[in-house]
Amino acid sequence: MKFLHCFCVVDSSLRILWVGGDWDDFALRNGGQAILANDVLATRLTDYISDRATTEAVEQTVGAVIGSQGTLRMDYRCDGPEELRRFRLTIKPMKDRRAIMVHELRDAIRLEQPMGPWAYDPASPDQKCSVCGYVHAAGKSWKDPTDPGTSHPALVSYTVCPICVTKIETAVNDLVQGAGAGDVGQLSLKPGFNRD
Repeated sequence: MKFLHCFCVVDSSLRILWVGGDWDDFALRNGGQAILANDVLATRLTDYISDRATTEAVEQTVGAVIGSQGTLRMDYRCDGPEELRRFRLTIKPMKDRRAIMVHELRDAIRLEQPMGPWAYDPASPDQKCSVCGYVHAAGKSWKDPTDPGTSHPALVSYTVCPICVTKIETAVNDLVQGAGAGDVGQLSLKPGFNRD
């Protein structure tokens, strides 16, 4: 995968004012034909988020950046069935109560053992964290689906796992309390680490 940057400018209500960089290229390579630049302008960013936990995380982070005029950085995963992809999101304030969200591909690793395709199902008891990419099969702990012996559920509902919620809340609190920058930081953990 080529080096990738995607940009998105939003206002305080999360209305998308501008997108750029490799937005359309990334959307097309990942089944997002309905979310090309011309299709998303003037819509709300949260219209494209499937779950309440992720919506709240985006609202919190962007709101903290605009309110504090500080910068927030967060590493996250956006994997494909055959590839582990780590991104860095940087949210910076702009004038007129706007923020720019810059998504930068940090690395992409072709998996020796593909995870297999999965689909979103809001009724699925199996969950996938929208931030770290870990999965939570019913009755089990959060696991990295790329770890040996861990399988990716075929159907998942999305959420934000407890560890990522805590990291996001800490970064938001740092901004609100005047730290100037919040950093959710590295989200990769050792295989088998219990996230409950």
